Amino acid sequence: MNDNCYLFHANSPSFGSERLSFMCRMTGIFLLAVVVGSVLLPLRQAHSDESGEEAKTHDVVLIEIEPETTREIEGISELERRRYFNVCDPGTGFESRVKNDEMYEYLVDELGISFGRRLGVVKYPAKSIPEDPVRPGYPDISRFRREKVDPPSERMARDFGDRLDVAAHGQHNAFPEYMGKFTTDESVRDPKHEEFLPKNIDAAAYLSAAVLKFGFNDFERPSYYEPVNEPHWSFPKTQHLADWHLKTMDLVHRATASVKVGGPCLPVCYFYRNNYGAFNGLREFIDRTDARMDFYSFHTYDYLRWRDGELRGRIQSGVALEGTLDLVQNYTVNTHGKHVDVVVSEQGGYIGSDPKGEFDGEFVAGQIMAEHHPDADPTSWDYEMKKRSVVCFGHVSSIIANTLAFVEHPHCVQKTVPFLLPNTWSWGPKYYAQLYVPRGYQDQSQWVETDMLAYFKFFRDLQGRRVKALCSDPDLQVRAFVDGKKLFLVVNNQSFSPETVQLDGIDAESVHIRRFGRKRDFTVSYTEDTIALPKRLRVAGREAIMIVAEHDAPIAQTRRVNEIVCYGDKVAQPVDVADFVVVVPQDATIDYAQLRIGLTRSPESDRTPTVRFNGMELEVPLEDCAERFVDREYAMTKLVALDPAMLKSENQISIRFPDGGDGAIGSVVIRAAVNSK
Repeated sequence: MNDNCYLFHANSPSFGSERLSFMCRMTGIFLLAVVVGSVLLPLRQAHSDESGEEAKTHDVVLIEIEPETTREIEGISELERRRYFNVCDPGTGFESRVKNDEMYEYLVDELGISFGRRLGVVKYPAKSIPEDPVRPGYPDISRFRREKVDPPSERMARDFGDRLDVAAHGQHNAFPEYMGKFTTDESVRDPKHEEFLPKNIDAAAYLSAAVLKFGFNDFERPSYYEPVNEPHWSFPKTQHLADWHLKTMDLVHRATASVKVGGPCLPVCYFYRNNYGAFNGLREFIDRTDARMDFYSFHTYDYLRWRDGELRGRIQSGVALEGTLDLVQNYTVNTHGKHVDVVVSEQGGYIGSDPKGEFDGEFVAGQIMAEHHPDADPTSWDYEMKKRSVVCFGHVSSIIANTLAFVEHPHCVQKTVPFLLPNTWSWGPKYYAQLYVPRGYQDQSQWVETDMLAYFKFFRDLQGRRVKALCSDPDLQVRAFVDGKKLFLVVNNQSFSPETVQLDGIDAESVHIRRFGRKRDFTVSYTEDTIALPKRLRVAGREAIMIVAEHDAPIAQTRRVNEIVCYGDKVAQPVDVADFVVVVPQDATIDYAQLRIGLTRSPESDRTPTVRFNGMELEVPLEDCAERFVDREYAMTKLVALDPAMLKSENQISIRFPDGGDGAIGSVVIRAAVNSK
């Protein structure tokens, strides 16, 4: 039939394999307010820190929490767990991949996991779908459309509702060769790793729509579809990739309107590289699709390297990611007049080395272990799990920093997936990113928990409405939520240096505290305890802390503030011409405000800009974590508290550096928290 009528015929049935990619994968701090002077630091006692040493007044950082003040961001306050706390698993067949009911209940009921990502949509079904003899180049779906898809189990339907809400992306070279091959000179330069896209985009879009319609039931059908996972870097610069995505979106919407289609699923998001020249790939894809895709997507990984006795490398997480997320929206608002949704179907951080060992990071972890445990038996299972723990810390700490950045952008970030797999035993029992390994990598009757599970333990019951929590220190990601009687406060230290914080606003005699950090040998340290409410708390370098305070009665909302995101009039400007205008509405009382500047410079350059705001020079704090963000460039998001009285309807912002014009300013954003009724 013409115009793909066969796929969408009114009498068609109701709409109702995982292979991992080994490709190298290329803050969030809404932190405002004041550093207070005060004394001393207790964890359990009132006048000393955990080491018994007094804290200097100027070293104490105030965290002000207002549990009764609901904090909205562009009108959104509720934390949707399914956006963030996902395993990298499609959910289909999950019950067969866990050991028993006890493990299922632990992961689902106690840790509160959701499902996040499916790799492969078209490739395997396409193997059984022949070419249509009537329409050469098109698939013959006549038999496929009659295949039955099993419904979910009663337990899965009970625990996950009507839909799993998974993001799915296609594998490389997945479409049948009878659709033709679109290539670039660069994508076929390496004959061992040639990549192609389908040339006949109408046929390819038709196949995607057919598989999404007939190959899934309503429960398992992906919510988000990226036609290809991490395409070759040369493809996003072509109109062909854009046209293919637009055509796919059109046909998928006609087949099953519940699936959103987007891309280009870039493997990296260090858009600040080459003075924001690296943003051109995504920018051009957005322009070529006229910002019409249901969402735009990329992955974010920290590339950790062992240098000078530390895990350093190119860091894209946390405070750097804030500027990345701001940049995308700043560009689309300026150029296309709207926010765009964002999906991140993989995120994390892994140790890269050459050789890597049998799993990513094993070689480096072995070096670290040999240095710290020279007399240990390197063939023992305990030693092996310690090696894995070194890798786990790097990965989970990056995932935590990313998650805390993502939750600050609920108006645009729709789905994020930590690259954490339940297990990979069917194809690689030693793979680095799994929650469980078989003992000795062979005995599958004994499931051994890895320290990757610490991510889900740490965040296991976090939910509720976002509440006001202000902090002056740019090294600390601070987030607070209220759920009934419970107040959750998360503090993540992105620097290598310890921080002392004073907690103001928690009304409880005791609190439950979870700590995710690292030991001296770089293995994971994860502890939980119930303690007397500390007024001051020591947060170790690279440590994340969750405080859960249960009040005597439900914490009532007494007022609301809504953070309005206001964007600069341009993006990606050289430092020597970095002058911006940001319009801020003046029709409501502003409770507090923050200036956010995404920037990049060469690593050896000055890191503290001179910022003039409506003619007045601002004090810009220099983050201690700066030394972690200087691998190939200094990439940072400067976060500066603003006095609301300084804000005008049009705000003039000038950014310069004392040592000259090296670098660029990616985005300038003001978040203004207005009092809501």
